[in-house]
Amino acid sequence: MPLYTAIIREGFVSDDTKAKIAKEITRIHTSVMKVPSSFVRVVFLSYPKGAGFTAGEEAPTAALNCVLRSGHTAEEKTDMLKQLWAMFQKLTGIATDQLALSLQEVPSSNAMEMGQIMQAVGHE
Repeated sequence: MPLYTAIIREGFVSDDTKAKIAKEITRIHTSVMKVPSSFVRVVFLSYPKGAGFTAGEEAPTAALNCVLRSGHTAEEKTDMLKQLWAMFQKLTGIATDQLALSLQEVPSSNAMEMGQIMQAVGHE
């Protein structure tokens, strides 16, 4: 169920780096949340230079957003966010003030995958 959307400026990272980021997102998510890797999806969206802003100024702003089932502990989410932040910064070189991460939780009953309504966390 986790769907990660990485939003970055066109050309800011190579396709090879995108693949590395996707592998690392999958590794981090599966190790922290204890779910199969086949659950993790990663999509990269890009925007043209001149279309990203921070504090009203043009900048290579990036965001990593994850939609996931509710039910994970605050500790798991904090651990995962910290690992994702460090990995994304390391692989992209993006400045701290240009990166935003978020987790958006949905009840398992509001999500469907592989033709099935999702089970509650811990009941896979």
